[in-house]
Amino acid sequence: MRVLFVYPEPDVAPFYLQSPLGCLYLGAALAQDHDVRIYDQNVDDQSLDDVLEEFDPQVIGVSFTTGCRLTALNLARKYKGTGRVLFAGGIHPTYMPEECLAAGYDFVALGEVEDTLSGFLDAVGKGGPPYLTNGYRVPAGYCYRAWNGDLVNTGIARSPNINRWTPARYLLPKKYHRRYSHGVLMGSRGCVFACTFCASARTGFREREPRLIVDELEYIVNVEGHNAVHFADDIFTYKPKWVTAICKEIVARKLKCRWSINSRSDIPENMWEMFDWMYEAGCEMVGFGIEAADQETLKRSGKGLKVGRIMPVLQRAREVGIGVKCNLMAGLPGATFEDHMMSVDMMEAVLPNQIVLSLTTPYPGTEMGNNPEKFGIRLKTENWTTLLQDVYLNAEKFHDVIEYDSITNDQIVEYVDALLSRMAAYGYVRVSEDKVHAQRPEKVIKTFLDKPMLPRLRDEAGRIDVYNRTAEPNWAL
Repeated sequence: MRVLFVYPEPDVAPFYLQSPLGCLYLGAALAQDHDVRIYDQNVDDQSLDDVLEEFDPQVIGVSFTTGCRLTALNLARKYKGTGRVLFAGGIHPTYMPEECLAAGYDFVALGEVEDTLSGFLDAVGKGGPPYLTNGYRVPAGYCYRAWNGDLVNTGIARSPNINRWTPARYLLPKKYHRRYSHGVLMGSRGCVFACTFCASARTGFREREPRLIVDELEYIVNVEGHNAVHFADDIFTYKPKWVTAICKEIVARKLKCRWSINSRSDIPENMWEMFDWMYEAGCEMVGFGIEAADQETLKRSGKGLKVGRIMPVLQRAREVGIGVKCNLMAGLPGATFEDHMMSVDMMEAVLPNQIVLSLTTPYPGTEMGNNPEKFGIRLKTENWTTLLQDVYLNAEKFHDVIEYDSITNDQIVEYVDALLSRMAAYGYVRVSEDKVHAQRPEKVIKTFLDKPMLPRLRDEAGRIDVYNRTAEPNWAL
């Protein structure tokens, strides 16, 4: 079958461009038995209609996050009934499958379905959507309506062997390479911790072989041409000996590139030698998930992090020459304005290379998303996933979308202002006001209220570059 994977544009807020890993993994699983093509709506000059006419796929798979929800659902509404099998995959469909089916998708892939998708498509193709071939036993990872209208949900699939599949990066058109702001790959999947705001919580940590990881890194550098690469793992440093093995492989191959990772900030002291190897292998930035400086706030959020362990770990990374990015959150459960100000105090003490402040949001698939009220969060509209993005374009809409028990929206804005003003005394610049941050990524702050002030990716027609983010590899790190 001819299968087209689509990576849709975001509904409202722009974000940095990177290759669609979900599509690349699924493409690898299908490429041996099917004719596969990838279409990235964010960077392709062609319209989707033109691609459909040219390639004429029998199957369209759309992989998306909550930030692309409306765009992706509208694609299903537009193309259902055209004789093609439509399916949805990715983090949002995994936890909101019925919404996807209602919009017109024939089935939803739940979680990691690389091991079974080819066989499932064969069964769907023979029986015709949404029916399946008689006698086919549906594995875990699928949700669909049976012939009699009953909802069938076989549960979320987790691949037991993530070394089996290497992302099919060769499926990316060459014209995409220069349009992505940086390279991206994943060395592991899942997380063992229990953060209530994260959809990866308690999904288990599974790592790829260091050799396979560096093989992919070499491809990104030598073929795709990126000299800045981000590891998108939820918690790259969970197994320091594994990290060290990756670094030694990079050094042994004399592979030169600049890379960044995400990490917790409570790495055991006897594992700090890992940072030395990371620096030698080219790591330039570690994004530490600090979230808050108040211990009770971290406890209520399921973070499982001791505040007293943060500073020594950050300092050790800096001592070897690795940059530090601190990720903070506003509106965590039970956190008052005074609690939030403790985070500003910590930033003054740390003086990190970069600061990113996000808004606590009860996304689908998170414990918060399952029961926002339990965590003191009230959504004031059913269409919050899109309207919350409108906050990025008009902060006045903040009050119409979401509320928190322990802090008012005005106080959250005051917290943002306090962070910006106090750090400005040390030379920090707000990303939306920094005209030269591509050349000077140090001392930059990005908050959730900065997105409306970042240039859009496209013009109104959606086909012409307005802002060349490939000139910003440093900020990607």
